[in-house]
Amino acid sequence: MAWRIGIDIGGTFTDLVAANLETGETCLYKSPTTPANLAQGVAAGLAALGEKVPLRAISFLAHGTTAGTNALIEEKGARTGLITTDGFRDLLEIARQQRPSLYDLRARKPRPLIPRRLRREVVERMQFDGSILKPLDVESVKRELALLAEEGIESLAICLLHSYANSSHERAVRDMARESLPDVYVTASCDLLPRFREYERLSTTVINTYLGPLMNGYLNHLSERIMEAGISAAPHIMQSNGGIVPLEEARLKPAGTVLSGPAAGAAAAADLSARLDIERAIAIDMGGTSTDVCLIEGGLPASAAGRKVGGYAVELPGVDVRCIGAGGGSLLWVDAGGLLNVGPHSAGAHPGPACYAQGGEEPAITDAFLVLGRIPPSGLLQGEMTLDPEAARKAVTERIAAPLEVSLERAALGAVELTVANVRRAIETITVAEGRDPREFSLIAAGGAGPLIAAELAAEMQIDEVIIPASPGNFSAGGLLVSDLRRDWVRTHLMAAAKDNLPELIDGFHSLEREACEWLADNLVSDGKAVLLRRVAARYVGQDYELEIEVPSGRLTERELDGLVADFHQAHERHYGYALPGRPIEFVDLMITAVGQVPAAPSAPSVRSDKKGAAKKAERSVYLSGKEEFRDCAVYDRANLGVGEVVEGPGIIEQYDSTTYLPAACRAHVDEMGNLRLTRNGRR
Repeated sequence: MAWRIGIDIGGTFTDLVAANLETGETCLYKSPTTPANLAQGVAAGLAALGEKVPLRAISFLAHGTTAGTNALIEEKGARTGLITTDGFRDLLEIARQQRPSLYDLRARKPRPLIPRRLRREVVERMQFDGSILKPLDVESVKRELALLAEEGIESLAICLLHSYANSSHERAVRDMARESLPDVYVTASCDLLPRFREYERLSTTVINTYLGPLMNGYLNHLSERIMEAGISAAPHIMQSNGGIVPLEEARLKPAGTVLSGPAAGAAAAADLSARLDIERAIAIDMGGTSTDVCLIEGGLPASAAGRKVGGYAVELPGVDVRCIGAGGGSLLWVDAGGLLNVGPHSAGAHPGPACYAQGGEEPAITDAFLVLGRIPPSGLLQGEMTLDPEAARKAVTERIAAPLEVSLERAALGAVELTVANVRRAIETITVAEGRDPREFSLIAAGGAGPLIAAELAAEMQIDEVIIPASPGNFSAGGLLVSDLRRDWVRTHLMAAAKDNLPELIDGFHSLEREACEWLADNLVSDGKAVLLRRVAARYVGQDYELEIEVPSGRLTERELDGLVADFHQAHERHYGYALPGRPIEFVDLMITAVGQVPAAPSAPSVRSDKKGAAKKAERSVYLSGKEEFRDCAVYDRANLGVGEVVEGPGIIEQYDSTTYLPAACRAHVDEMGNLRLTRNGRR
């Protein structure tokens, strides 16, 4: 049983990749996503893949999902109640007094996921040091639980003040809730995020509870479809932190999946960067609904301790991926001021762009690509998915070209140029805005639509090299096959960074390490594949925000403590431009990451060098950017491009899961791993 399979559900397509660890053979499949029942699209994909792969021989299955993300953004979670400390029911609505749009007088905070009448208070009060100021009033708990039961809640969040320091009250409320409301999904913050900052802990707990019933139902359907397909391997789910966990664990912590899909793409980009020995890369994954942008440095994706999804704070560790509404299905529209817009709304899998001929009348980026000749009029997926070029031309003409009073081709090209500009701005938020020069990076372009704009994007940003992976359209699904088991533990433990506190620091880490080792053992991770990573969040006394510092493995001594202090000063200098060596430092959070390394999976199909000269299969009229005219261009079959072969632009390179557009001033060559390496004007 050497086969492994990765399944990634996007807004438009469900992608599957199967890889054989012994032979290196890989099989791909793309199936239209079924929004009404996501598991149905997975079942269809598995059935088709089963014609090439013995599904009963699957030994490992990992899945990336947007089910939780979509439910959160669309506010389609469970009817949720909240139990909190007396006087704090409105914290969820007050949130933080930050204004992301300082001068936007119409800016609105997202609506609370729990209405005020379902946010209930109980009598108790814990102090910041864990001492009890006011004992828990059990009768008040019983009263509020009975009220919430009458309201018909489906899930219950429990978040009491300072429970990270002493969880006894919160655990008592949790146990009472589970006994009196056995059919209600319950999350207590002490089980999910024992970390200070009340609002972020509360918001994360509420999100986890809000998504719990929906995600459990979805995972149940998924498990059933996988078993019906004849796969006995227990599924694993991709987390926002770039690692996978068993499905049963994802049931308990669905908030950890809100960036599941983008994290898989980041994992794939990190693996590819490491294999190619690329120190710094910008990864874009442009699918049917959105484009995900991430930085890869030193073979690792950038990370973020806390994010906002749909305007809601999620304080769980995650990969730092920026998502924008720019994909093949992103709708094109002209606003009241006569300006062209792309997205953020998408045509999705159904009805899809106008060219899908499924009833959609609004044009999308895919329609623009078809008008320009960049994608084959015969259809996508090597003809399996037929397209209607006339429908695309009609939609772009009526909705875009006519209102703007420009030609059909100019309207389509303008839509592509605007898409490139939008992706460029997203890249600049993680490069230029943070002091990085994008010209010092390589660009990894993936997704079904990423290779169609990659060369133009690189030219605009003066990036010299673009890497198009061997299977760009199924790149995220492939990332699931190279993702390790991973779980994070974090615990607030305020202490001065002083030698007198070294025993307390050591004890704090030992406590977390014991939990991490038990988790690794429960998941049958052998000693040779188990890794523990330690970090500490530190700050100058009086600061409000922390920086994470890596803690060396092994025994902590006074020398290592001095090293941590020095590392913090250096990190502060890098991050903020200054350091205060004489200022006292305090440690805030202790963090442990447990990693169970999975066997390396082949990331690309083998490429034979004897294919040279057999790739050109046709010519097609393509409207060239820069030239703004149609020209007959060679169309190449990527499967027949041999190692070392060079393709000069302008041209089109087609494959099952994507299409690559080469402008006139661009060339591509095939490296030994089967990647396309695009350069401008012959630059290497």
